Amino acid sequence: MKFGTSQDIARDKSSYFLNDKQLGRYKKMQFAVKTDTGKIRDRNEDLYYFDAQLQLFAIADGMSGHERGDIASRIALEVIQEWVETQASPQIDLGPMKRLGVLRDLAEEANQRIYTSVESENKGRGMGTTLTAGFITFSYLAYVHVGDSRLYVLRDERLTQITTDDSMVQKMVEKGEITPEEGRVHEKRNIITQAIGLKPTVPVSADAYPLVPGDIVLACTDGLHDLIIDDSEIADIILQASDLQEASENLVNKALDYGGTDNVTVLLVAVD
Repeated sequence: MKFGTSQDIARDKSSYFLNDKQLGRYKKMQFAVKTDTGKIRDRNEDLYYFDAQLQLFAIADGMSGHERGDIASRIALEVIQEWVETQASPQIDLGPMKRLGVLRDLAEEANQRIYTSVESENKGRGMGTTLTAGFITFSYLAYVHVGDSRLYVLRDERLTQITTDDSMVQKMVEKGEITPEEGRVHEKRNIITQAIGLKPTVPVSADAYPLVPGDIVLACTDGLHDLIIDDSEIADIILQASDLQEASENLVNKALDYGGTDNVTVLLVAVD
């Protein structure tokens, strides 16, 4: 297994040494992940994936309140794992545009597979999942995004959200009906407008974000950002930790301290 929940951790080690051929230097990319069912949910519908050679990650949050959300998140990550095992080659530098194309294709394939599964079995209607996935290189992050799981980049002690939530509250913020601060605590902030698997096709956000040495990439489900609503607090927790593994554990524990009302998953990658 290369993807897991709190009962199925994908990797024991938190750092890997990867060759950056473009720079001609040997660098270190550190990785840590932590996921928890939370204090209220019966099962963990969050899943994560990380492949050290390809520098590829993904998180998926099965839609709570919908039948078989955990199956939807698993199908989405199985699509990614199958591509890694059958088509990917660590020796080939895909480049940012090809990486974005691969990610977009994988998201669309996951959407089709989940939707087809629901239609063919005539059950599990409404089954869906968020999906946030990306390739992290030493100079950029190429990513795709559907739903309200998020990507952040921590640079110079400042945390920047680089994805935009597909949510009802985000639409309200964009229309000027509420402020971003009000959106962070809005009672309907968990209602998403797009998800993988709900319809035959799905709009997929895809982009590349430049990275520099010292950056830390944070991928998380809404079980984190809906409970730790201040981005500066998230940044402080990461910065005050002795390493990434401690940071991931402290972030999850803080979300639990704030109520733990949802599954919570935190994935951190640091480029030195």
